[in-house]
Order: sequence, then C-alpha cells, then structure tokens
Amino acid sequence: MFHSVAQEFGLTAVGVLMTGMGEDGAEGLGVIKSAGGMTIAQSEDTCVISGMPRAAISKGYANKVVPLDALAAFLIQHYGGERAASENVDKPEKIKKNEKKEINERTTVSSHRT
Repeated sequence: MFHSVAQEFGLTAVGVLMTGMGEDGAEGLGVIKSAGGMTIAQSEDTCVISGMPRAAISKGYANKVVPLDALAAFLIQHYGGERAASENVDKPEKIKKNEKKEINERTTVSSHRT
C-alpha cells in the first residue's frame, strides 16, 4: 500500500507506521521517503509491538518519530488543512473531547441502522 501511495502522491505523500512486527511496513515507509514524502513512525516506547517502527527508525526511513498520544495532534497540526488552524491543535484535551463527541455521534447513527 505504501508503494502505491508513494507512486501516486510522491512529494505530497504522508506515511504513518504504527505498532507491528516485521519489516514490510518499514520498507514501504522507505519508498515514501525516497519519493520525497513525509514519513512518521510511532515511538517504540508507545508501541505494543515495536518491531516495525524500530526497523523504520533504525534504517533512517522515519522523518519524524511521534508518541501514540501525540500522533493525532501532530497530523492535524501539519496536515489538517482548516482543522489545523482551529483552536484544537495545541489543546489535546479539546481534541479528545471532540473525538468523544464524534464517536458518540457515530454510535448514535450506527444504532439507528441496526
């Protein structure tokens, strides 16, 4: 999948590699980096299984290493468009509150369909 993203989006591609084992995801992240895209790996200390992010970091494929609890805010701040300009970017507690609201809204919609 990362290979397709790199091929299609090149310099504008953003790849995020999170917890997992093996090296296939790390290699895909390397392809995005080679295409000029931004690559982000979850920090090892916040992973359940850190093999894949560790491989990406040790091979130099990760432009940024971000802890799990800061990942959403990082992505919104750097790639969120209009949302990045909102007051939520630097206030993780507000993001969490909004995420809970969105989850509740989705849950309500889902329960009406079943």
